[in-house]
Amino acid sequence: MNNILIIGAGRSATALINYTLNKAKENNWFVTVADADPALAERKVNNHPNGRATWLDALKDNDRRELIGRADVVVSLLPAHLHFEVAQDCVKLKKHLITASYVSQEMQKLGDKVRNHELIFMGELGLDPGIDHMSAMQRIEAIKAKGGKITAFRSYAGGVVAPESDDNPWHYKFTWNPRNVVRAGTGTAQFFENGKFKYVPYHRLFREHWMVNIQDMGEWEAYANRDSMLYREVYGLNGIPNIVRGTLRHKGFCDAWAALIKIGLTDSSFPIFDSAKLSYHEL
Repeated sequence: MNNILIIGAGRSATALINYTLNKAKENNWFVTVADADPALAERKVNNHPNGRATWLDALKDNDRRELIGRADVVVSLLPAHLHFEVAQDCVKLKKHLITASYVSQEMQKLGDKVRNHELIFMGELGLDPGIDHMSAMQRIEAIKAKGGKITAFRSYAGGVVAPESDDNPWHYKFTWNPRNVVRAGTGTAQFFENGKFKYVPYHRLFREHWMVNIQDMGEWEAYANRDSMLYREVYGLNGIPNIVRGTLRHKGFCDAWAALIKIGLTDSSFPIFDSAKLSYHEL
């Protein structure tokens, strides 16, 4: 039996936990879900015969390594800054690793050790990044197979609310760590447009959005998503004059978020003391 360890049982983990448990019997898997909130992990496992929930403080090295040591495959759905600790353990204990987060420079530096141990480390396997990469390569390879030439690459993704659940003025709901949504207001973006390098600082990111028409879904706002330049080589599109990866949101989202950035609500570099006593206007 193959043992799968999923570290983290938060919002982003629900679909994966359900999938692995549903497929566990036919694939001879046993799934362990570890989280700092054991009650949350237990609810996600839901007494499945091929699964168990357990407590884990990912910052406690010995506890983390003990769990990883029992696994064949580790899936880290921890906050991105904690992946490296898990990755180092997986290299040392010779365990395969999967994450949904962007591959950091720290993680890239482990590449030689991973290959030397004949391990599989796979990152960027979520929605964005993840499914967008797979659909992109599917299209790119299909076009090249027909002898086509690609002069522009534009990819859009977004965790949008289903129409039947769209019941708030923001037209948005948190399906992942809310802190990461806020931190998106502190990031920059860069891409190529008509052969020119474009850099967007964080305070302009949501102001410089544009409209995209999606078949059968109408118009959506889009804003540039991080560093599109990295993927020219990855996608085999070196020299292409237009490449941008974008995030989709409902109309009005970007202007509202730009206002939050302008008044400093996405800046976590300083604390606001006694904020509970202040009105929204005073904040």
